[in-house]
Amino acid sequence: MAVVDQRRERCDGCGRAVALENLTTVTMPDGERLACCPTCAPHAREAARKLESIDRPRGTCGGCRSSFPRDDLEDVVLPDGAVITCCPDCLEEVPGHGDAGTSASDGLDDGTGTSADEPAETTHLATRRTLCSQCHEYVDEELYHVTTIDGRTEELCPDCKALAEEKGVVSGVKMRKSEAREILRVGDDVTSRELREAFLTQIKHAHPDKKSGSESAFKLVKEAYDRLK
Repeated sequence: MAVVDQRRERCDGCGRAVALENLTTVTMPDGERLACCPTCAPHAREAARKLESIDRPRGTCGGCRSSFPRDDLEDVVLPDGAVITCCPDCLEEVPGHGDAGTSASDGLDDGTGTSADEPAETTHLATRRTLCSQCHEYVDEELYHVTTIDGRTEELCPDCKALAEEKGVVSGVKMRKSEAREILRVGDDVTSRELREAFLTQIKHAHPDKKSGSESAFKLVKEAYDRLK
């Protein structure tokens, strides 16, 4: 800064002499401090912001799809094993996030599969949350495994699946496990033996030779069993 007299200094931006009380100090990313007049101060702050963003590598959040400095993003593993990069806000929406920060005495399993300080129903719903690969929104239901006409596979929520089908880009949709369990009339905790017994019961009713059966029903029951076994 160039001192003009005891009451004024020159602006480091435009070089004009400005009263001391009207000068603003702007710190650049490298630590340099600039004395700026009211006109130059906003431009100096914007330049400092841009320089800081250039110096910091950026990445894209897999949740909101916005750009953030890379060191503000965090890679997390979803319940289905997929890895997603999240910003701080989206990180709070990830199922199970925050559990690692508890102490050994916090959140101990009480034998029911849930932590001692969290209701069983809440934990169950949280673990079911899944991320749609199209809209990147979390949903509390099973996603559709969709194959597109160009050979890609997507995990889609019901709305995105319906939109993809409307656009005519879907070549196949894998049966959801929840649908398979409904067809075979079994629960989430069905054993292999119970699944086999349920399949044999339903396949008999669905057989084309039976009045209650048909070729399509027979294939549907078989597909459901193949999906769960």
